Amino acid sequence: MSLSKGNSFLSSEFIKISLINFAMMFGQSMVNILIPKYANSLGATPTIVGIVTSVFALSALLIKPFSGPAIDSFNKKYILFGSGILISLAFLIYSVADSINLLILARLVHGFGLGFTVLACLTIVSDIVPEKDLTTGIAVFSVAAAVSSAFGPQTGLLLLKALGFSTTFLIGMTIMILSSITALTLKTTNKSSIKYRIDFKNLYAKEALIPATIMMLLSAVYVNVTAFIVLFSESVGVMNIGLFFTVNALALVFSRPIIARLSDRFGIEKMLPLSIVVFGLSMIFISYSNSQSMFLFAAILNAFGYGAAQPLIQSLCMKSVPKNRRGSASATSYYGTDIGYLAGPVISGKIIESFGYQMMFRFTPVLLGIALFVFFSYRTKIIAIDRYQEVEKVLNS
Repeated sequence: MSLSKGNSFLSSEFIKISLINFAMMFGQSMVNILIPKYANSLGATPTIVGIVTSVFALSALLIKPFSGPAIDSFNKKYILFGSGILISLAFLIYSVADSINLLILARLVHGFGLGFTVLACLTIVSDIVPEKDLTTGIAVFSVAAAVSSAFGPQTGLLLLKALGFSTTFLIGMTIMILSSITALTLKTTNKSSIKYRIDFKNLYAKEALIPATIMMLLSAVYVNVTAFIVLFSESVGVMNIGLFFTVNALALVFSRPIIARLSDRFGIEKMLPLSIVVFGLSMIFISYSNSQSMFLFAAILNAFGYGAAQPLIQSLCMKSVPKNRRGSASATSYYGTDIGYLAGPVISGKIIESFGYQMMFRFTPVLLGIALFVFFSYRTKIIAIDRYQEVEKVLNS
């Protein structure tokens, strides 16, 4: 399947923002995989590990009422540069943190930076890609993050073994600084007529609330993979779990463009629920895994589950509004992600303390059943967004 043939979105600027996103996501995936293990080494309980893992989502959530309108009003490349530098500062704090409190502070700073970075990248891409290619364009763009996830976690774990926590965090900081500087070379302009102001109606895009709710439920489940799979795998004697992320990300390289193409042909309303079901199966399979081969099979299932569903939901959010409001739509999408990331590990940490890792991975797919209920309850509106069929009329009905 050729991506370049007939795809007008594959411009030099699209490639550049994809590479910047790759570098930023590589640095973050290299560092994020170490946070639960680092907190555990400082004596944290599973609940505290969950809090440390998820607390960055709190600051990311709190900053979005400011970051969404800013991205709609100001030059996005400067926002991307500044937020990347802020994440670099968080990595510097990680490198010297010697207590849970300092680690939590670093996570909060990280979240503030992330609250701008992810919105800026997604909005820049949606500005570059033509409307007719938006679902495929976002899916292809997200492959950059998938590829970074193939090597980031494994690289982080290898560097940890060779160099320790502090040096690994500093290497991540260097990657973030270099990618932030590169963002300044993007050819972005600010032609928006929207003045920057904190206005309730600009804080979110109501048109994107339905897909954002689905995203929240899926994220609350997925975050437990990054938060607890390292500790769970070690508890069952599987030590080289970094390969899980490598296989998962390599599978994403195939799953996201394929599912996006199928969605363009048959509609998101057919592919999204299928991806959610596969996601649930992957979590159940993780709960029964006691060998590396079982974990790796679960990683492939996960790629065709959450990995495929995420860009579909993001494209629904972006399609639901005009171009000049896509900063708010992007923020709404990530409201869902942040709330899921915030609540998921804390709840799951409590479940782990009472019932263990296996029961946690078996229980959380209940949230995916709720996501399917939301999807089918609003299926008509979702189809309208996907197909641009009198969207405003349907959403307000």
